[in-house]
Amino acid sequence: MGVPRRPVEPPTAEQAAFLERAIAEYGKATYNFAYRLTQNESDARDLTQDAFIRVYRAWRSFQPGTSFLSWIYRIVTNLYRDELRRRKGRFHEEIPEDNAPQEFGGQRPLAVTPIEDYVEGQLSEPLSQALQMLSPEQRQVVMLADIEEYSYQEISEIMGCSIGTVRSRLHRARALLRRLIQRQQQQQQR
Repeated sequence: MGVPRRPVEPPTAEQAAFLERAIAEYGKATYNFAYRLTQNESDARDLTQDAFIRVYRAWRSFQPGTSFLSWIYRIVTNLYRDELRRRKGRFHEEIPEDNAPQEFGGQRPLAVTPIEDYVEGQLSEPLSQALQMLSPEQRQVVMLADIEEYSYQEISEIMGCSIGTVRSRLHRARALLRRLIQRQQQQQQR
């Protein structure tokens, strides 16, 4: 015999209002972030839906006065890592640290257009193709730092790793991105 299940309680008005407000204000930005991670519409929709289910369940754990977008990006990141673990059996994480000075931070606008328009309008074709060649972790750290313009501290909180690991991943991802873009440009010149 199993443990008796607790009956599911209906949502409170406050809980429902919190979720509705979160989806209205951050749904598009959350989907765009998930799409950039997964490179797939269906997976991005599933990831976004799962993230808002988590928000619904854990709505009381959100700390007012903190960044909701950072909180939900962290949820998306954790769900995505879990999915990668299920698919590949193991998630590889780089450990080395880099002491490069922090160059990023500041205000970032919420994504307001569909991802295809955003990518076409903001990224060159070689850069867009090179981003798709990066590993999911590398693509994520580049997107958070260089497109979303999060600070190293915010990225470390979203990704669940140290600032040194963020710096290291970003340094390596940018270097690889430069090499991939240069290779593509050389191929185009031939």
